[in-house]
Amino acid sequence: MTSYFMQRYLTDRTFYKIQSQSIIDNPDQRIVDDLSSFTSTALSFSLTLFNAAVDLISFSNILYTIYPPLFVVLLLYSIGGTVISIFLGKGLVTLNFLQEKKEADFRYGLVRVRENAESIAFYGGEDNELQLLLQRFTSAFENLTQLLISSRNLEFFTNGYRYLIQIVPAAVVAPMYFSGKIEFGVINQSVSAFSHILGDVSLVVYQFQAISAFSAVIDRLGEFDDILDSSRSKSLSDPMEYINLTYSHVKGSQVLDSNGSTPPTTSPRLLDVESLTLKTPKSNSTLVRDLSFAIDEKDNLLVVGPSGSGKTSLLRALAGLWNTGKGKITFYVEKAGDAQSPTSSEMAPVEENSANVNEEFGRPINSNSKSVFFLPQRPYMVLGSLRQQLLYPTWTEEVVVSDTTKPGGSLPFLTQVPNSKNVSEKHRVPVPTTDDLTQVLEDVRIGYILSRFKGLDTVYEWSSVLSLGEQQRLAFARLLLSKPKLALLDESTSALDEVNEAHLYEKMKAAGITYISIGHRRTLYAYHNRVLDISSADADSRQCNWNIKFIEQDTLHNFLKL
Repeated sequence: MTSYFMQRYLTDRTFYKIQSQSIIDNPDQRIVDDLSSFTSTALSFSLTLFNAAVDLISFSNILYTIYPPLFVVLLLYSIGGTVISIFLGKGLVTLNFLQEKKEADFRYGLVRVRENAESIAFYGGEDNELQLLLQRFTSAFENLTQLLISSRNLEFFTNGYRYLIQIVPAAVVAPMYFSGKIEFGVINQSVSAFSHILGDVSLVVYQFQAISAFSAVIDRLGEFDDILDSSRSKSLSDPMEYINLTYSHVKGSQVLDSNGSTPPTTSPRLLDVESLTLKTPKSNSTLVRDLSFAIDEKDNLLVVGPSGSGKTSLLRALAGLWNTGKGKITFYVEKAGDAQSPTSSEMAPVEENSANVNEEFGRPINSNSKSVFFLPQRPYMVLGSLRQQLLYPTWTEEVVVSDTTKPGGSLPFLTQVPNSKNVSEKHRVPVPTTDDLTQVLEDVRIGYILSRFKGLDTVYEWSSVLSLGEQQRLAFARLLLSKPKLALLDESTSALDEVNEAHLYEKMKAAGITYISIGHRRTLYAYHNRVLDISSADADSRQCNWNIKFIEQDTLHNFLKL
């Protein structure tokens, strides 16, 4: 179940939609705790029901043979007990559901303190964090108090219900004993049979607290399961009007004339953006209106504008994270094994699908591809060694398969075997060697971390031991290893000095990587051919809020002198 839920959670960027839109709380707790509780409790209840069924069959005939009216009394007694138990414990399901949520919220607050320890320490925010955590703990404690009160009331009834079992059957068959119709041993026999059968048909009474906790777990997993299903069916907060994002496989990444021939002087086309209007997912506010541009090879574009104008949102749309709005985005990506010169028929672009999902692999076609690489402002540091940091995300499968020692008897459904077709499509360059990894660290000027951390295969909490500038240079090392055709950079050098920034852009140019950058520094103009200036959109205006122009060398020289 854990494998099944995690595959769906990490398919089609469902995890991103859940987090960015706050659709449900604590999906991690539902996967870890709720699944464990569900499986163990379901097994326990199954065994209990099986034992009760066998016991009921064994003793029903005995009790009915002794005195049929006693069997009727037993049924009425168990039905009455079940009704009263449901009435007394009807609030337990909700309280258990809330307890799971509140405890998960408190645990999440503690995790945030650990992950943001340095920032909190700089702010001196310990007292504030303590108050916030105590508020969450108090909320969980108060709910637990209500849960204990309801459980206590139910337990009072359950104990009385259990003790009366010793009296009811003796009281029913006593007249038969005094009239001489049965012997005294039959009374003991009837009490024993009555107790067994009543225990079998009163499972709701005896197990009501466990059933209510189980129901809360089922509710949480059911809610999570519905979200995962709706995401897979493309209905998770999807707008009626959406941006059409496609990846066209083009051998040689050539753009054709209308007659099918290849223009001799035209650079290969990498990206087309046509009539793009971008809106926020929830408020539906317009950020960019009717934007159109194209990116050819070595055509480097700088995106500028005031904060909040939609620069990063544009990259989200290009990455397929946002699809609210209208227009079309087309990436031209190469197929594997296209080294030879293609014919004109082979060069025709083939649109994979407008849904931007490779159905065989269950993820966006461009994920970790050689053609497109996204670089966020704050790089993601994976849990693993320095080698795994550098190979992420392009060669993830090879690292897992080659570096993980499988214990004997491991379950096959817990082992992800990379699809050979997927590997050939993603990895058109061999896995970098240790020398390659060492060299790329030198290229981005962080070769010294090898001696600091004793090689490539040691494991640390990299987001804590590396500065943001070192993390950004490590991300550029990933980029240079992957060698994509097109890179999209979201203020990816914001933590670096201008000398290192210039050095990294020169490395990208030398590697033949075309890039689109978002940034505010004037020095960035020197590394780009064109600039896209996005201004804040006016809700009352239908005019385009963007301007794109070439960067002239004379203008650049005068601009940098300011």
